[in-house]
Amino acid sequence: MSEPATRNDIDEVIDILKGFMVQVDERFNRIESEITQLKDSHNRLLNTIDGFVGRIDKYETELAARDSQFEKLLSWARKVSEQTGIPLENL
Repeated sequence: MSEPATRNDIDEVIDILKGFMVQVDERFNRIESEITQLKDSHNRLLNTIDGFVGRIDKYETELAARDSQFEKLLSWARKVSEQTGIPLENL
């Protein structure tokens, strides 16, 4: 039959468990730190992408305004061309 555990046996098991808990705690802390770093990197990437999208939107708006202004000028030039008899070439 097996003998009952002595206080030394229990203390030894407790020491082993404490060591294991410290290792697990350190590992979880390291993983949490890596996750935090990944989240920060992800947020920086999203902010950069948002900045580029904002620039593209602004650029497209400026292009649309320029195209509208050009069409107005071209229409005016055609009217002037008709009234003066001077032909517009390649427009």
